[in-house]
Amino acid sequence: MKVGIKYCGGCNPRYHRAFIVRKLREDFPDVDVVRADSLDVDVVAVVCGCPVACASHAELKGRLGKVVLTQEADFERLGRLLSVSRAREEGHGLDNGV
Repeated sequence: MKVGIKYCGGCNPRYHRAFIVRKLREDFPDVDVVRADSLDVDVVAVVCGCPVACASHAELKGRLGKVVLTQEADFERLGRLLSVSRAREEGHGLDNGV
């Protein structure tokens, strides 16, 4: 699975934005972290340093979705999306009609 990262410009960071990517690599070691504008990205993570979230990202699309993060706590949303997406790809948790 590929996660594309886009950082904001960092003009007013209220937390250490690299924390998000470090935690992503620690919690999901099988994920390939790439630039958000790379081809065939599964999930886009727009890592903004503050609640303004001014980083442009309308043109960025992930096959499974996009998450805009404005604080460390937002990592939980990214983690949930990755976990659910992984389970679906592996066929777990799907209604098989059984």
